[in-house]
This record gives sequence, C-alpha cells and structure tokens, in this order.
Amino acid sequence: HDAFKKNYDAYEVTAGIDGLPADLKVKILFGTWCHDSEREVPRMLKLLTALGIKEDNISLISLDIRKDEPEGRAKALDVRYTPTFIFYSDGHEIGRIVERPDVSFANDLSRLLGLQP
Repeated sequence: HDAFKKNYDAYEVTAGIDGLPADLKVKILFGTWCHDSEREVPRMLKLLTALGIKEDNISLISLDIRKDEPEGRAKALDVRYTPTFIFYSDGHEIGRIVERPDVSFANDLSRLLGLQP
C-alpha cells in the first residue's frame, strides 16, 4: 500500500527502549481505509523493527470498514477503533495503544511495560 510505505520510509525512530521482554509480541488491527492506520501503523512497524522485534512476533490483522474480518479476531479482542496495537508478554496482554500514542510510541510502550516511572 503506497501510503503505508511512504509513511514508513518518512518516519525516523528517535528513541529506543531498554529492557524489552524477549518474548514481546504485538497484534496490530488496522484498516487500509483508515487515515489513522495509514499514519500510525507504519510508525509502529518502524519502531518495532528498530527495537529488533522479530517479524514472527508481529501479527498484522486487516479489518474491513465494519472493523471485522473472517476469523473474528477483532470482535474477540473487543477492538472498537483502528488502529489498535495490543502487546503481549508471557502469553498475557500487557496493554494497548488505541488509534494514536499519548506521547510517542516509544514512550507509551515503555510506560505499558513498566519501564518508566
């Protein structure tokens, strides 16, 4: 998708995160039709790449305009807005970033992981 690639290429990761769990996984539920997804998904993917998160630990789940998809994962995960980034460690959900970060993805993820006060 051209807009996603353009936004991925343009985004510069300016902060890292120390102390990430080795088993960190993320589910990204998004819509190609969604302007927030177009902006935020590439940024998150660029950050995850910079942090060394393995591709196998990232699930991209594309939703239709009703925020649904054939496997019903969005409904099962109670996704109401796109994009929704759901983070897991040790097999448990540790937190979500919905639509856009409060401060930045690095800052918000650090806070979710308890890596900052």
